[in-house]
Amino acid sequence: MKKAILCLLLCLLLLPTAVFADETSAPAQAEGAAGTSAPAESAAPAESAAPTAAAAQEGTFAILHTGDTHGVQERSGDSIGYPLLRSLADNTRSAYETLLLDSGNALEGDGLKTVKLMGAATYDAAAIGTEDAALGIERLQELSAIADFPLLCANWLRQDGELLFDPYAIFEVDGVRIGVIGLISPEIAELYPDITEGCNVYKPSGIANIYYEEMANAGCTYFIALTSLGYDGEHTPRDLAAESPWLNLILDSNTDTVLEDGELVPDTNVVVFNLPKDFTVVGSLVVTTTSGQNILSPSVLTLDDLSVLTPNEAVTGVAQTDYSVDGEGGGAQIPAGAVFLIALVVIAGLTVLLVAVVLRRKTPRK
Repeated sequence: MKKAILCLLLCLLLLPTAVFADETSAPAQAEGAAGTSAPAESAAPAESAAPTAAAAQEGTFAILHTGDTHGVQERSGDSIGYPLLRSLADNTRSAYETLLLDSGNALEGDGLKTVKLMGAATYDAAAIGTEDAALGIERLQELSAIADFPLLCANWLRQDGELLFDPYAIFEVDGVRIGVIGLISPEIAELYPDITEGCNVYKPSGIANIYYEEMANAGCTYFIALTSLGYDGEHTPRDLAAESPWLNLILDSNTDTVLEDGELVPDTNVVVFNLPKDFTVVGSLVVTTTSGQNILSPSVLTLDDLSVLTPNEAVTGVAQTDYSVDGEGGGAQIPAGAVFLIALVVIAGLTVLLVAVVLRRKTPRK
């Protein structure tokens, strides 16, 4: 009898391990991998040789971009949300090879649910925004490890030069090798002195120009900066364009200035985009590179424009999942089904132990 009870207990204790592996690992990887571009590459800052001129690369591709979404996750009011965005991304990828990018200030709460949703929506890369920095270095590094896409920030480093985050990523889209770099406002040092203690937040263009050499030597001929700079501080997207004229696009956040149709910065070939806040639009670009020219067809898509699409069911499922112990984003990820299973196992285990105790008491002593 004792052996039977012991075997039953072992079976009950081993059951949830297999179930959790099926529920938490495979679906997230499958959703995050769908429709994404080539794996990202990154490197630490270093003095590098002058870039080797790469042969002109011609191609046509699409870019979908968001910024300043401020934790909006699902359709609400005029906000679009990630389930609809995923449907838009799938449609766009059926016509063009596509990058889906975010310029920062997306995270909400402890950031976990937003990162899960962005992965399910098939983002290729995102910048760490000025407001995202409030989460702190440790939490942002945890989210970087969890995310199915790189969280980029090139100019926030330890004082000894140690990288905190991936500085850039490289993608190949329709034969065009694209370098995407993330840059944050140096003003975070004043906004969050405790968080940035022991760190340097460098001038965006100075760091960007160093990484330009690395990306160009890696074969990139098209360059995008995902920035969280805005126009109220000392370092603006226009300054970055003037000081890093090798850039093709700057997708910016952290501002009330709206440049949804783009602005060609004077005396450069750099185009800057800023979108309205709170996920009320998605930026869409069709880019053609030919004979060294950067031809853009920009548009912005509102909720009304996307009303013909059906929200992606998989992303909706992620949106409806509780990723915290207390339901407020403060703990480890425990899906609702797992909580029920744990409770069931505990009840069954206690029942078996109770039966064992009763049987032992009823067994006559010799």
